[in-house]
Amino acid sequence: MPQTALGGFAALPVILTTILGGWLSGMIALVMTLASHGVPLTDKLAISLAFLMLFAGKVWRKRPIVIALSIAFIILVCRLGSLFLLNPAWHYGFIRLLHPALDHPPRFSSFFKKPFLNRPFLIQPLMECLCFFITYFALVVKKDYVEASIAMKDFALIDSVTRLNNRKRIDQEIIKLASETQSFGVGLIDLDDFKGVNDRYGHLIGDRLLFEVADIFRVTTRSKDFIGRYGGEEFLIFIRNADPLTVYQVCQRIRNAIANALFLANSPQPFKLTASIGVGMYHAGDDLMTCIHQADIALYQAKRRGKNTVVMANGAHRFNAIQTWED
Repeated sequence: MPQTALGGFAALPVILTTILGGWLSGMIALVMTLASHGVPLTDKLAISLAFLMLFAGKVWRKRPIVIALSIAFIILVCRLGSLFLLNPAWHYGFIRLLHPALDHPPRFSSFFKKPFLNRPFLIQPLMECLCFFITYFALVVKKDYVEASIAMKDFALIDSVTRLNNRKRIDQEIIKLASETQSFGVGLIDLDDFKGVNDRYGHLIGDRLLFEVADIFRVTTRSKDFIGRYGGEEFLIFIRNADPLTVYQVCQRIRNAIANALFLANSPQPFKLTASIGVGMYHAGDDLMTCIHQADIALYQAKRRGKNTVVMANGAHRFNAIQTWED
């Protein structure tokens, strides 16, 4: 039985992976199909044309049911069309269906003795369309389930107030970075006198302020840095692949941005805040928890020295060696 590129099973992996996985997945499936020795050259050319049409329409961004229905209709039409054109018996048989009174040669008589749905030229296209629909919807449901599971997992690691990484996510990052071979900075950021804001104006106002502070963190940190809410008004930042000077510059940029910002600017009660930052340096072979403890000591020193400043310790094991940079 002749094959049809858009109607044959060889086209289904290309079509499905392009719709559900995007152009790159579709291209990989296309290359594998073109490399196959079991697919005729004409089918390969037509499958390539089908991929180009899907690529031009960027169907992976939409995935509506209309696309599935349209593709199934194209598969059915192409299969019936090719079999109708390439097989004289079916060609004559189709004409005979339209004109029952028309005489037909004896060699075509077997065509009309079979029930309409038992004719092979119709069964195979219907099976291909059914296969396409089952596979399409199974993959859609599976993909939606995976995306929902990933979203729920990510949501469980995000702080509900600031939308930064929460303490659980910080603990995971600490475990991940414990064997890091590149030097990086560890900073503890504490908002000065923030407890008084909560006591005087309530936690609702405090939460709004924390969210705006988190926006400053998102703007002033680099994409490769990691920052999360360590607890209350305290935040932990890992400044990756950085020397002490870069670490200092990032922390100072954060401190300046907070000090110069006007929080809740459109409210009846705008706020000015400052932050103190203690920083330690992690080097390969150091204990990360010791480095965080070092940053905590440096933060305590920053509080004692008047707040709104950055204090850096000179080494993960030398707690008494504290250095202060100020504008």
